[in-house]
Parts: sequence; C-alpha cells; structure tokens
Amino acid sequence: MDPTTLTKVAARQCSEVPHAMPLWRLLERTLVREPWAWTMLPVFAAVGFGFSGRTPEVALVSLYGVAQLVVPPVVLALSVPTLASRGIWSLWAPALPRPGIAFAAAALGAALGLVWPVAAATVAAAAIAGVPPAQAVALLLTVALTVLLWALLGALLAALTLDPARALSGGLALWAFGAIVYEPALVAFAVAAAARPFEPALAVALLVNPAELGRVALVRALDVPVFAGPTGVLVARWLGDTPLAWAAGAMLGWSAALALAAGLVFGRRER
Repeated sequence: MDPTTLTKVAARQCSEVPHAMPLWRLLERTLVREPWAWTMLPVFAAVGFGFSGRTPEVALVSLYGVAQLVVPPVVLALSVPTLASRGIWSLWAPALPRPGIAFAAAALGAALGLVWPVAAATVAAAAIAGVPPAQAVALLLTVALTVLLWALLGALLAALTLDPARALSGGLALWAFGAIVYEPALVAFAVAAAARPFEPALAVALLVNPAELGRVALVRALDVPVFAGPTGVLVARWLGDTPLAWAAGAMLGWSAALALAAGLVFGRRER
C-alpha cells in the first residue's frame, strides 16, 4: 500500500466532509480493502489442503506454525509504512487535540483492518484441513491476537522512527528472532541449565514470547504432550489447566503495553 494514497484519501475526507471519519476508521477501511492482505487467503487455503489428510492435531499445530511465519511480516509490511509516514501525520496531527491517543487508535484501526483477511484465511484453512470447530476457534483467537500484537509493535517502531524503512526493518528483525532464533535458544538454555532450577526463568521466557506460549497452549489444550515437549510440561506445572487463557492474557497485556508506549512516544515527539 502506497502511503501517499492514504494521504490523498485523508485530504479528500477532510476537504469534502470535515471530521466525517475518524482516522482509525480510515485506516481500518483502507487496510481491509488492501489486495495484498487478502493474498493470505489462497496461501492459507493451500496449506490447509496440504494437511487435509493428517490428524486434526497435526493440522492445528502446523497451521499455527505457518501463521506465525506468514502473518507478522505481512502485518508489518502493510501497516508500518502508513503509520510511519510523515506525510500523513503532517496532514492529520495539527487537527488532532491528542495526537498520541489518535496514533494509538490509528494503530488499532490498522490491526482491525488486517484481522478480517487473516481471520478469513485462518477459518478457510482450518475448514479445509478438517480441524474441529472448537479447536478452530482457539486457533482463530490466537492468530487474531497475533495480528493485534504485531500491528502495535509496528506502531511503536513507527512512533520511534517516523521512517518506514527503519521501522519495518526493525520489526522484521524482531520477527526473525522470535520465529527462528528464540526456540533453539530456549532449548539450549534448558539443556545448559539442566542441573539448576531454571523453571521460573523458562516460564518468564515463555511469557515474554507470546507466540511460543500460544503454540504450547494449543497443544496442551489438545492434550498431546508429544507436540508440547518439555516446555509443555513446564507450562502445565506453572500455568495450570488454562494455558490458552494465559497465552491470550500475555498477548493482550503486551498489546496494551505497546499501544500505551506508542501513544506516549508519538505524543511527545516532533512531527
């Protein structure tokens, strides 16, 4: 999505019907109509066909893993260029009594606009793969919260830099760390500290990375410990019988912290 397009639309909204549409609503409508966001639908459908002959447990875990690889970079690539555009904020910020709150609301609007195509893609893939409805709902919840989390992380980076390239590169670097480096590092830490009481540190590490906690929570909810591994045993011990609630709470907590930080940073900086 070209940020100048949104700038032109915003200018037209201001000139034709002043204050007719809040900025968050404009971002939500713009992103939900973004064709690149809907490319996830055929991608997820293809993945669903690939796992249609497997057991529901394998399909669920695999779909979640694919979502964690595909959704964050797509969310960052579509939301960050707009949120970090100086042209948009030079147009809108002077008319906003509370720029920080408006920026956080705009980030939430961007997340809402991207939730719809991601939700449609997730539901289609789960149906094609034969995932039972209750498990599909759990998958949909975790993937929707993933969209929210990464949209707000991108918003914080955008507020810090107001430079689309720098904010996007920083977000992709964090995604690469979480998707590629985090789990091997966690396993290496567990092996190195096997003779020490490392379980509290491991539990904190899982809460710091809600994506990994969501994966373990899903497989614990399925009661398939072979997928959960040793981290699943620790999650069951530390987080009890409601790991999905802990995963959702961790994602919502991080999202709220990121939204607050993005609003504070943007409200205090020069635009």
